[in-house]
Amino acid sequence: LITPAVAAAAPPAMVTNGNNDGPGSLRYALASGASKIVLKGNVGTVYVTETLEYTGAAPLRLVGSGQTIDGSGITDNTTPVFAVTAGADVSMSNLAIDAGGMQNGMPYSRLNQGGGKGLFIDVPETRTGMVSVKLSEVTVIGTGNHGIHISDCSLGDDCGGGSGGGGDGSPASISVYLTGVHVTNSGNGKQDADGLRVDDRGDGDIIFIATNSVFSDVGADGVELDEGNNGSVYVDVRNTTFYFNGEYCNDGAEPTEDEPCFDEIDDGEVIRDVDAGFDIDVAGPGSLAGRIVNVDVIDYFDEGLDFVEEDEGSTKLVFVNISSSGNEDEGIKVSEEDAGDNVAKLRNVTTDGDLEFEEDNEGIADISI
Repeated sequence: LITPAVAAAAPPAMVTNGNNDGPGSLRYALASGASKIVLKGNVGTVYVTETLEYTGAAPLRLVGSGQTIDGSGITDNTTPVFAVTAGADVSMSNLAIDAGGMQNGMPYSRLNQGGGKGLFIDVPETRTGMVSVKLSEVTVIGTGNHGIHISDCSLGDDCGGGSGGGGDGSPASISVYLTGVHVTNSGNGKQDADGLRVDDRGDGDIIFIATNSVFSDVGADGVELDEGNNGSVYVDVRNTTFYFNGEYCNDGAEPTEDEPCFDEIDDGEVIRDVDAGFDIDVAGPGSLAGRIVNVDVIDYFDEGLDFVEEDEGSTKLVFVNISSSGNEDEGIKVSEEDAGDNVAKLRNVTTDGDLEFEEDNEGIADISI
């Protein structure tokens, strides 16, 4: 009996230059069909003039050695610097994605709107199983729109955020693992553009694990996880900082009903639509559970940590060694708005804002400090 030899794994594609295209470029490697791509150590900055796209369904592993993918020269700066268009699993390490941070010679702002995303992962409605995104020592900087966006939503950027938004999605779950990730100076060219945003409008769950990461100077939320259909959200965030995010609408100009930062009128007063440090919305049936440990939330224009479970399901959260300061609203706010319990354990939590835990319907609030 002759046993067939196991086929050797395909060799990685090697990136040998920083050109926009052509042999040896990152774009050429992405189109080669290779599942592992390595940027050689002698490659400096990778300059691109149009979006880098990975269109395959096989898992993509992209290994850098400290290079920057410079997207400041992308002709249509409303497009992403790097896009994964078929919902493939993604592993990326030791790379930076720089979108430039400005247009027409001026930084992005409410008065200079525009700009695209850094890393965009589009999940098709036919996707099943688990979409896995693993980022290690990755920096995203200078985007007008979301820094990192994982979208399982048929409406794309019109999906909306908070309270589930709208649109349809796949039955797949989404897992995000971050180690040493830094998203900074992003989301400053568009309202409600976050440092990292996950939209799930199908029946899957969202799993978010982050350690040793920083989300700073983001126009909207540092991180927003938006589960808008059946499914739960599980989080484990450790040794991470959320700093000075949510400022996009806080530029001093008076908002009006017809301008982008208008939110609502309360007793005749126009309310400015500002954002939080870390925002989680579970709008459909499903629970919110996890741990937030060794986390600093500093200088926000809304809540520091703002977690909401709106439908059937409970919240079960542990907060340990949390420092929340300089926020305009509550330091930590957790709301359970339907049938289900609001359970939280807090250890060594300091904040100069309120701690608010709401149970608005059937269920119990069990908060231990």
